[in-house]
Amino acid sequence: MPGVYGSAEPLFLLLFALGIEALYGGVFFLEKWSPKPRRLLAGIIVRFDRLLNESSSSLIITAVTGGLSCILLISLAVIAGFGISLISLNAPFLWLIEVFVIAFCLDYRSQQVRMRKIRKALALKSYITVRGELYPLVSSLFRPRDLEKLSESQLAAACVGGMARGFVEGFITPAFWYALLGLPGLLTQQAVFQGAQFYKQRYLQAPQEKHFSQMYFILERIFVVVPDALAALMFIFSTLFIPKTSFSQAFLRCWRGKHMADAALGGALQLDLSRPSETNWRQELERGNMIVLIAGIIAIGLIASAILARFAF
Repeated sequence: MPGVYGSAEPLFLLLFALGIEALYGGVFFLEKWSPKPRRLLAGIIVRFDRLLNESSSSLIITAVTGGLSCILLISLAVIAGFGISLISLNAPFLWLIEVFVIAFCLDYRSQQVRMRKIRKALALKSYITVRGELYPLVSSLFRPRDLEKLSESQLAAACVGGMARGFVEGFITPAFWYALLGLPGLLTQQAVFQGAQFYKQRYLQAPQEKHFSQMYFILERIFVVVPDALAALMFIFSTLFIPKTSFSQAFLRCWRGKHMADAALGGALQLDLSRPSETNWRQELERGNMIVLIAGIIAIGLIASAILARFAF
């Protein structure tokens, strides 16, 4: 257990970090000024892009320099992760640094706060507010003007997708890679994720050749495949506790979609864009939010169980 002589149980630090994120997540002032690693990584990615991504270069050179920039960014993330972990293990009380680094890499409660605003705005048919709050969740998939073209049902479906993506990318994926590889693994995942997000958003705004960012996209898919499947399983299991959700549809659809978690959540809610909602979209999203909340409780329970099992044996 963490104590005066440094940290000894990474999963306990992860639980501690989840508690901290639950306190500050969604609070605008704290979110704005908190020193999140993603912001530092984003600055480094932009700098590398300006230095190495030249439009006049050949496709091969562009792909090679893009791969080198990705490798260099990952190397910096690994070095930082090992350095912080070493300090955390050997210096009294400085395991708190590792806890806060983990917390700043998580993005769970803030997603819940944003979805609450979206549900209220959708109920009031304030679509401008819906689009404004939804865009950060789906910025790698939609441009702002794309959201303006969506109908109410399509906006609701995008909200469900954003809800699932937020759970996978903001909670399950960082937690999984920290549990598996410690802080170096977490910071590496965050570096790859931030790079992929940066180039996805840029290509939506100004489509161009994607050779420079290919390694980011490939590694992002590798990093997310297992957490995405785990999140889908949690969503499917969560339907057993929530009325008017479909276990069978969640199970069947999760195998058909590109993103298993998104498809499972849509199946659980039995979304069908070809017909109007039998109730209203706010109620559909509230049920979706309950599925995500229960899935989060399941994930935290699994982490706590792993800690107990480790100390028991």
